[in-house]
Amino acid sequence: MSVLAVAELATTRLASVRRGSGRTRPRLRSIAPPESSVTVTITLGAPGSEESERVLAALRDLVVAAGPDANVDLAPIAAAPAAPGDTSGLHLDPRPRAVTLDGRSLDLSRLEYELLYFLATHPRQVFSRSQLLGHVWGHMHTTVRTVDVHVSRLRTKLGNPDIVTTVYGVGYRLADDAGITIADD
Repeated sequence: MSVLAVAELATTRLASVRRGSGRTRPRLRSIAPPESSVTVTITLGAPGSEESERVLAALRDLVVAAGPDANVDLAPIAAAPAAPGDTSGLHLDPRPRAVTLDGRSLDLSRLEYELLYFLATHPRQVFSRSQLLGHVWGHMHTTVRTVDVHVSRLRTKLGNPDIVTTVYGVGYRLADDAGITIADD
């Protein structure tokens, strides 16, 4: 069950208790000995998003329901620093068409973004320049050299010349170790 589903269930149950739905207020009991602790890590979506706010509201309700004896420590987890040249911090968000690298926003042109997104959604596949023109540009009314120029610009902006691999005599593909994460639509 997803965190969002758990949060919605908890919110619904707490709301029904508050409305006086005929149920008695649930009693929280400790299953583990008092000296033990439970660590829960929840990764939220974009700060301020509706989903993120609903999860936070449900968690606040659960903390209140746990009572004054509950010991809650809200500590953010520090992200591990990325190694130089490591693309593990490269994130694509299709809704706002945003690209971030290690937390900083990258300014990509429309076609650079489309090219990166297309390659990221088709990992380990090699595409000829003509295929990329058809899929990314949507037409074939330009030269294949256009693809080369956009790949070069993309490599420069990402600071990693190896992220888009040239397959000589064929075309381009995304590197196996590119490590791009794409946000859910």
